[in-house]
Amino acid sequence: MKRDPSFWLLLGLQFLLCFEGVRLDRSGESKPNLRPIYWDVLSYYAYLPALFVEGDLKLTFVGDPSRADVHLHRHRYWPESTADGAKVIKTTMGVALMISPFFGAAHFLAPVLGYEPDGFSRPYQVAVALAGFVWGCLGLWVLRSWLRFFWGPWTVGLALWVLVGATNLWNYLVYEPAMSHSFSFFWMSVLLWCTHRAMKGTGSSVLPEVGVALSLGMLVLIRPTMLMAGLLPLAYSGWSGLRWWWLRLTRHAVDLFLLLFVFLMPWILQTLYWKYVTGHYLFYSYQGERFFWGDPRIAEFLLSYRKGWLLYNPVMVLVVLAWVWAVVRAVRTWGTKGQSQDPFPLATALVWFLPLVIYVYASWWSWWFGGSLGGRALVEWYPALIPAGLGVFGRMLGWIHRSLPGLNPFLDGLRCWLAGLALFFFLGYTVVLQYHQSWQYRIALLHWDSTSKDWYHAVWWQSSFPKDLDQMAVHPNAELARQGRGRSAEIWLPSFLGDGSAEPMGAGAPGCNE
Repeated sequence: MKRDPSFWLLLGLQFLLCFEGVRLDRSGESKPNLRPIYWDVLSYYAYLPALFVEGDLKLTFVGDPSRADVHLHRHRYWPESTADGAKVIKTTMGVALMISPFFGAAHFLAPVLGYEPDGFSRPYQVAVALAGFVWGCLGLWVLRSWLRFFWGPWTVGLALWVLVGATNLWNYLVYEPAMSHSFSFFWMSVLLWCTHRAMKGTGSSVLPEVGVALSLGMLVLIRPTMLMAGLLPLAYSGWSGLRWWWLRLTRHAVDLFLLLFVFLMPWILQTLYWKYVTGHYLFYSYQGERFFWGDPRIAEFLLSYRKGWLLYNPVMVLVVLAWVWAVVRAVRTWGTKGQSQDPFPLATALVWFLPLVIYVYASWWSWWFGGSLGGRALVEWYPALIPAGLGVFGRMLGWIHRSLPGLNPFLDGLRCWLAGLALFFFLGYTVVLQYHQSWQYRIALLHWDSTSKDWYHAVWWQSSFPKDLDQMAVHPNAELARQGRGRSAEIWLPSFLGDGSAEPMGAGAPGCNE
């Protein structure tokens, strides 16, 4: 059977990602920013070495002065403490579960290859990086399959190239694959694919609905705020999707209980762990960290020099335009009889879920999410956002190729050519910019959490460190931010609207992520 172009385009993209990933040396102590098991990954991963290497999920060995390797523990385990002094791993275990097969292989091979089987030597570092890369790449293949329900092969293949190349997804597949985003990206793609098969399929099997429940359960286990993704299947076919699910589950009560069990199944191990360590089946492990619902830093989350999602991922302007388009259409069709078809998949859902997701993440005390590149909390939502970008791109091409009445044919053709060239130049520019800024971030030419306006302009398209660059950093103060103070940052604005400056927040430790 002849493969369609989207298969070959994605296969070529996979080879490129593999080439970029393999040529990185992640082992050296002089390159801590390239070690997969570092920073937040220490918490995601801690379940595995604690259980299979130390045999102690209560982490009583951490800080034990009788241990010869006690000096290493503060670089390997970052537990939180309960009121009675028990040590508990901060993050939920979703990422650890997905890494576990790779960990098992590394644990077997480490002594065979002459490495210490301590959970942190080079085989484990490679295995953890490989786990995130493999799951993220599998997510691309599932996403391709879902997008092919709506668009042709060339459109889908090229869209995947732009998605990876023009956004920070590249960074979290190649440079920081062990962060939670590649794993969530996979399950979000599965969620959308299974939702389509469940609602649009002709078979009577309950398996697609089971896939919806399992993928949603895993998303929440990886990052609890991903419970918001449960609203996507409800509005998958516009507002009629809610009615479809209501009729489907109320008429088949047994299936409802089955799906509820499958959704909760990933959480069984988590609740048992919390009960074992803390004495409670449910435990809030993010001690001293909270949301500030009355003070969402939306402008900073979208446009700040520190982490602005749109500033570092300008191709996502297409998604914002799609949101405006969907809102205008919803207002115009409000109260009309009949069901009008969405102009692009998830158009109705986009109206509410994009503002909701941005509001929730912008309300977190550390809206910049610690050391990261350009609004990383939205990476797992990209599968649900790519149809919006494709919808706007298709509409723009339609406008470009539409003849203007009364215009000279030569001038009309020139207009089409120039407008099309400008559109494709914009896409090419976003790809090149993202690749360069991902490289800058990798070598710390872009600061992991303290990029200011001066810093950003000083390194713009630069490949070497400007003089006195460190003095341009504006460090977030984590302690103040946890109290809801000092959460502002410099915002990018067009020159005629102001300079987007904010009061410096003072020096402090880098913020920890949610």
